[in-house]
Amino acid sequence: MTLANKITVLRILAIPLFIIAFIEHHYIAARFIFILSVSSDALDGAIARIRGERTTLGSFLDPLADKLLLVATFIAFASVHMIPLWVFIVIFSQDLLVVLGWTLVYILTGNSKITPRPLGKTTTALQMAFAVAVLFKLPGAFCNLILYATIASTILSALDYIWLGNKRLAHLE
Repeated sequence: MTLANKITVLRILAIPLFIIAFIEHHYIAARFIFILSVSSDALDGAIARIRGERTTLGSFLDPLADKLLLVATFIAFASVHMIPLWVFIVIFSQDLLVVLGWTLVYILTGNSKITPRPLGKTTTALQMAFAVAVLFKLPGAFCNLILYATIASTILSALDYIWLGNKRLAHLE
């Protein structure tokens, strides 16, 4: 297993630690773990590029780690009313749509290639920024700005993945 993939696996393993720290009100530890996790997302990608160690496993695990972290984070936030439930629903729905769409495309075409979309990457970055803003209790106006940018990007990203899925399936008709 490559170094980048090991970092990604550690990021996945850190998710329960973050959630436990958060629900036990150990906010300094929760913030530290979250920031470390978000930072390691950039680190593992840089290491894979620099060392020429891009792998199929890494291309699957990296977005999975992001989604698991963000879904767990937004579930935790919604459960203690730090964010409205509708925010979690919008974010989770987009993630669910992408996973179900990818599964459908794979079943129908046999193509399992996962291609990150620029808007998808932007959406993930905005979701992480929004989570940081909430976790660190940044000023309301700033949080609202990031929230609405995140929601807009999340919806546009869902539409982009729907368009891509339709394009991939169009030749089957």
